[in-house]
Amino acid sequence: MKNTILYLCLCSIMFGQTLDINALRNVQSAFSNSGEYSSSTTQNVQAKMQIKMDKPIDPKQYIIGPGDQFLVNIISSDQVANYTLSVSPTGEILIPSVGIISLSGESLNLAISKMESAIKSLNQSAQVFILLSEIREFKIKVVGHLQNPGLYTVTPVTRVSDLYQDIISEIDIEEDENDDEKINREFKDKYDYGNIIQQMNQKEKTAIVYPELSTRNLFLLRAKDTVKVDLAKFAATGIDQYNPFINQEDILVIPLKQNLVSIYGGVNISGKYEFVQGESLHDLIRIAGGIRPDADPTNIEITRFTSPTQKYSFQTSLAHATNIIIEPEDHIMLRYAHNYKRQDVAYVQGEILYPGVYTIEPGITTIGDILSKSGGYTDYADSSKMIISNDFIEEIPDKEKMRILFIPEENRSGAERAYIKARMLTQKGTLESNSINQTQSIVDFKLSKNDIITIPENFSFVEVLGAVENPGRYAYYSHFLLSDYLELSGGLTKTATRGKFIIKSGTGQRLPFNKNIGIESGDAIFIAEKMEYNKWLVLKDTLTTLGQFATLVLVIQRVLEQ
Repeated sequence: MKNTILYLCLCSIMFGQTLDINALRNVQSAFSNSGEYSSSTTQNVQAKMQIKMDKPIDPKQYIIGPGDQFLVNIISSDQVANYTLSVSPTGEILIPSVGIISLSGESLNLAISKMESAIKSLNQSAQVFILLSEIREFKIKVVGHLQNPGLYTVTPVTRVSDLYQDIISEIDIEEDENDDEKINREFKDKYDYGNIIQQMNQKEKTAIVYPELSTRNLFLLRAKDTVKVDLAKFAATGIDQYNPFINQEDILVIPLKQNLVSIYGGVNISGKYEFVQGESLHDLIRIAGGIRPDADPTNIEITRFTSPTQKYSFQTSLAHATNIIIEPEDHIMLRYAHNYKRQDVAYVQGEILYPGVYTIEPGITTIGDILSKSGGYTDYADSSKMIISNDFIEEIPDKEKMRILFIPEENRSGAERAYIKARMLTQKGTLESNSINQTQSIVDFKLSKNDIITIPENFSFVEVLGAVENPGRYAYYSHFLLSDYLELSGGLTKTATRGKFIIKSGTGQRLPFNKNIGIESGDAIFIAEKMEYNKWLVLKDTLTTLGQFATLVLVIQRVLEQ
């Protein structure tokens, strides 16, 4: 019975027939208790409303056209009617029992008002709810100097930038394969890195194919009007006029870049930009991310070409930037202020209350000062440990290491091998404290710019990995030795080797174990194990090598016989 009632209700809604209000209430009552009742109409509408929009539709600006769909709900004292109605190719909509209403060219709010008025003219007491449930799609022509001109499907809420991105993503970048590309293609299914390299190659080719396409001199041919499009200026300003919505019957023209201008120095995004006719210096600086705080706004130099071989320079200032019109191939330099005081900073991270970036006076501000500014340790911090990293020291070339690496390994002295090993076991440019006394002693350490202070977490456990019977995490005890943790983990397996390593929690260093290296909370103990090998594979490799050697002998023999 329930199924029959539900079927009749759905048929009534689908074919636009009225439904007795009492019958609807009975259906609701019958299914609400069981949890089986739901609004299929609403679900269908929600499923269809998957169009990407950067902001809600403006009912005053959205123009109705063929293919737009409305959900119309009419409630009166004796009936409920639900309709899903589409605008016809002629721009009209048919409301059952009301008639045909012309909506072509009307804004959304006026179209809804028209439909409401027509319905209420027949039943003044009726409640009318009208919703734009589905946005139409249409095709527009894209022309210009691109590989894939033609028709593209858009909606009234598609911006030029959206369509531009779709066009770029569809450009065919296939070219004749070179040897490297063939290798990547052959191995991409076998090795992950092959696929990665191939993708990188494609990106490089894309960067070669696309840079010539304009992003600032696009335009829409619209009826008797031409709408200019500047995607770079839209990105810089957010003003919609530079990136409009696409209208039906528009033609998008994408030309090639013709000329460039360059701007360097005291701007946030220096580089070369596409030239736009009539653009001012002020506009270009805005496109380049605005001026930096260390720029001198009174000292701007513009170098301008009067011919392919002749040029001249002149000075201006930011105050006159709106009056300076940029010309093709201009080179602009915003000079830095000679007396500008840069803000030097240090970074605090890890188990600290307020991690972040803090201003410092290099050579004056101490670690203690920064710890005080950042609120001190969290409850999870290991106050006995601290790591200070200095980028400047880390980037200083290690000339001794470079010298040794040029020496064949078999010719290196014992001291040289020891130096390389020592460098591998230490982090250059890092000051690390591993005890409460050390940490307390370095609070007066004077910081340099861009120093990074790391407060590690107090893990309170030690990991035992590798060739042990029960690898895993075990509680940390300050008095425990390596033998104690090996006993906790069930002892060594038969495949264990003498290789024992400590992986330090703070730096991640892998240190061969000796009695002088203490085990601390968060450390990992790694026991190396013997590598198992397949006897058949060893025999196979041996036979292959012997075969290659035999072939070589035959070749040499034949050469000698000639």
